[in-house]
Amino acid sequence: MKVEWGSLVWLEYEAFLDSGKQFDSSATGRPLRMRVGEWETLPGLGAKLVGLQEGDERLVRLTPPEAFGDWNPDAIVTMRESRLVGTVPLEDGMLLRIKTNTGLRACCRVYRVMEDRVALDFNHPLAGEPVTLFLRVLRVAPPTRRPIAAVR
Repeated sequence: MKVEWGSLVWLEYEAFLDSGKQFDSSATGRPLRMRVGEWETLPGLGAKLVGLQEGDERLVRLTPPEAFGDWNPDAIVTMRESRLVGTVPLEDGMLLRIKTNTGLRACCRVYRVMEDRVALDFNHPLAGEPVTLFLRVLRVAPPTRRPIAAVR
């Protein structure tokens, strides 16, 4: 059975950056299961799968917009460091999990620590990076009308 829009697909994969660094693999867990056209994590992946069938292997390159998005300078927020609660000294590049007064939770990276302010980067850590995936199609189920969330 060939992959088409709406198919449920199970994939083994290895994911690499242009530097050659592997940043993810299905070998560390279960195969990726996704509904083609509904998975937002790598929005360009679905189009690359259409036409493949069980047993096919492919090397697929995703541009930044097809992968984790372009790096957006508007996703940098500057605030007084005193507004952040915690006892750990902030350093450029460190990852933070924050919770706002309204209860919204987010992950960000400390972009720059200044004298009395801190700039936080809310871009995905791999934003702006092209991604190369080695994929193996394990199973394909036909499209259904019922939407399903992508899970790993």
